[in-house]
Amino acid sequence: MLKYLIAVVIILFLAIGGVYAYFSRSVFIDFRPNAPITVNFRTEGSSFMHKNEDGIYVPIQLRGVELSSSFPGHMLRDFGATIYDYMRWFGYIDAMGANTLYVQAVMDPNFYYALYRFNRTNDRPLFLFQGVAGYNYETLTYAMREAIGAVHGRRINVLAGAGLDMFLIDVSRWVVGYMVGAEWDPDMVTYMNHFVPDMPDYFHGEFFSSAYGASRFEVMLAQVMDSAVTYETRRHKAQRPIGFISDHTLDFLEYSLAYAVQLRKYVQMDAENVLPTESMLAGTFAAYRLFYFVDDFSSLLSDEQKEALAPILADLDRSCFADGYLDLMARYHTMPVIAAGFGFSSSRAPRLMDRQPLTERQQGEALASMVRQIEDRGWAGSFITSWQDSWERRTWNTAFSSDPWRYHFWHNLQSVDQGYGLLTFDPGRYERPVTIDGNADEWNSSHFVHEYGGIRIYAQYSFQGLYLLIRGEGVNPQSTLYFPIDVTPNSGTSMHNNMEFSRPSNFLLVLSGRTGSQLLVTERNDATFHRFYEEISGRNPYTRIPRRWDSEFVPITIALQNTLIIPEDQFDRMRDYVRDLLRLQYTVTGNLVHGIGDPNSPNFNSLTDFSFGENLVEVRLPWTLLNFFNPHTMHVHDDYYDNFGVEGLRVRYIHIGIATPVGEAPMSPIPLRGWSGWRDRVEFHERLKQSYFIMQELWANP
Repeated sequence: MLKYLIAVVIILFLAIGGVYAYFSRSVFIDFRPNAPITVNFRTEGSSFMHKNEDGIYVPIQLRGVELSSSFPGHMLRDFGATIYDYMRWFGYIDAMGANTLYVQAVMDPNFYYALYRFNRTNDRPLFLFQGVAGYNYETLTYAMREAIGAVHGRRINVLAGAGLDMFLIDVSRWVVGYMVGAEWDPDMVTYMNHFVPDMPDYFHGEFFSSAYGASRFEVMLAQVMDSAVTYETRRHKAQRPIGFISDHTLDFLEYSLAYAVQLRKYVQMDAENVLPTESMLAGTFAAYRLFYFVDDFSSLLSDEQKEALAPILADLDRSCFADGYLDLMARYHTMPVIAAGFGFSSSRAPRLMDRQPLTERQQGEALASMVRQIEDRGWAGSFITSWQDSWERRTWNTAFSSDPWRYHFWHNLQSVDQGYGLLTFDPGRYERPVTIDGNADEWNSSHFVHEYGGIRIYAQYSFQGLYLLIRGEGVNPQSTLYFPIDVTPNSGTSMHNNMEFSRPSNFLLVLSGRTGSQLLVTERNDATFHRFYEEISGRNPYTRIPRRWDSEFVPITIALQNTLIIPEDQFDRMRDYVRDLLRLQYTVTGNLVHGIGDPNSPNFNSLTDFSFGENLVEVRLPWTLLNFFNPHTMHVHDDYYDNFGVEGLRVRYIHIGIATPVGEAPMSPIPLRGWSGWRDRVEFHERLKQSYFIMQELWANP
C-alpha cells in the first residue's frame, strides 16, 4: 500500500511538473516538425494582407484603438474590467468602424475570453495587435513567449495576482501580429549600444537577421524577434507579422548636433536593419508612436542625412503632419508602416505653451484629420491612443501634487495624460450628480452650506471636483463676486483689497462675467511656484519664502515644457545661455471657462467650468486646482515649506464665504463626509465622447 501511495504521489508530482513546464515555462517537444505553417496575416509591399475564407490574401487597412486594463477604482494590474465590460467596449469599437485592437502587454484572461465570445457572435470580427513590454533580451523573450501562449490559449501564469491566470482560449486566428516594446528610453538604448558587455555586433537567425551596420540594440531586437517566431513556428505551427516600436526620438533620422542636444535625439533605430529571412513567411513592419513633434523637422537634419534622403526630401509633401513626416516614413520604408499610437487629450490643461486645451469635439476633429493624413500617405494602419480615459496615467507637471497610491480612485482633470480616451467615466452611477449648465434642478436644501447678503451657496462633490451653486439677486454675468475658500488650517490670507474674511483662506474664487472669472491662490499655497520655481527661474523657492499668513493672491499656473529651439548658427554663440533659455515655462490654468457642460446639449463644451443661469451660477472646481493631494480620502496639501515638498493633510471641512468691501465676510464649512471621501466606492457611468462620434462618422460611414 505504501509503495502504491508513493507511486501515486510521484505520478502526481510529475503530472503537475509537466503541466507547469508546458503552460508556464514554455517547455515543449515538437512532435510535428514537418507540419504546414499557418499564416493568416502577412505583409506584402506596403500592406498587411489577410487570408479570407476562400484562402485568398486580400489587403486590409488596420483601423484601431489602443486599449488598456485601466478601470476606475482599480490599479492597472488589477484588471478591474469584467468580461461584460470588454464585450460592451468591443461593441462600441466595432460600431465606430474600427477593425483592430492594440494592447501594449498581455491582458487578463477575461479580455481574451471576451474577444473570443465577441468574434464568435459578431459578423465582423475585431482583430488584435498584441504588444509586449521589456527592456532587454531576457525580459522581451519571456514576454514574447507569454504573449504567444496567451493568444493561443496555452498559458498559465502561476501566482499572478491573487492566484492563477489561466489563458485557455485560443484567439490566435484573429491576431494580426506582435509589437515588440512600448516606449523605449533613449538613454537606455544608448547605454545598451555602447556600454553593455557581451552584446554581439551581428546576428543571423533562421527567421531574422541584422543588417550590416545595425546597432547592438537592433541586433538584440533581431534576436528577440527570431526567438519569438521560432517559438511560435515550432510550438504552434503558425506565423504572423512581428515588428518593433519606435518614435521621433529614436527613428532612423540623424539631427545636427545642436538640435540633437536640444531634442534628446542622439540615438537611432531603423526597422530596415532588422531583416526577415526567406523562412519568415509572415513578414515584418515598421511602427511609430506619433507624439511630441516639432515643425519643420527636416531643417534639423544633419548634412549627411539630408544628402542621403535628398530624393525624398526634394518633393516631400510638407502639408501633412509634422511638416511631411508621414510622407517621409511611408516613402523611406520598404515594408508596411503603422502608427502604433497617437492621440489628443481633452483634459483641462494644455500640453504645450501657446496651445489651448481641446474640447472633445476638437479632439475628434484632430484625430479625424490625423487618420486621413495617415491613410492618404499610404500607411498600413493606425491605432488611436486610447480607447478609454486612463486615471492611472500620471503627467509630469501634476504627478508631484497627488498621492501616487490612490490616483485610481479619482479623475485628475488637470492631468493631460488622463484625457486621451474616446470613452470617459462620468460621476454618478447612472447620471451626473451635477451638470454645469445653469440649471439648478440637481440641487436641494440638503446641499445648502452658506448664506450672506441675500446670496446662498450650495455644495456637492464627486471624484472630478467640488461643485458650487451660487444663487441670489445680483448673481449674473454683469456683476463681480468674490468667494474666499479655506482648504488648509496651516496658512492663509484674511484680506484681499478692502475685503476681510473671517478665516484665513487659501483660494479666492472670482466670478466676473463669462470671460474674466478665475480661481486665485495665495503665494504660500502656490504649488507650481514651490515645485518648479527653480526650473522656471533658476532660483530656489526657499530664497523667497512667501508669508504663511496674509500672502498675496496670485493666478494658479501650471508648468509646461519649453518648446524653444535655438537655431544651429546661434547655438555655439549662445551655449552659455542655453540652460536659461530652455528653462520650463508656465501658463495660467486657473482661468475658468464658461459654457454648457451638458453632453446632451447641442452647445456642449466639455471644458466647461461654470455656467450662468437666471440669478445663479454653477461652478466646478477640479480637485487639483484646490490643492487636494488625495480627494478620495480628503487629504489636501500640507504646508510646502514646513515639509520641503508635498505631504498630505487630512481635513474634515473646507470653508467658503462671500466677500464684500463692507465688513468681515463670514465663512461656513463644507463637510467632507467625516474625512472618508467616497471610500473605495467609485460611482461612475461610461460616456462616449464627442470625439467617438466624429471618428464613427469617418470610419463607419466613409
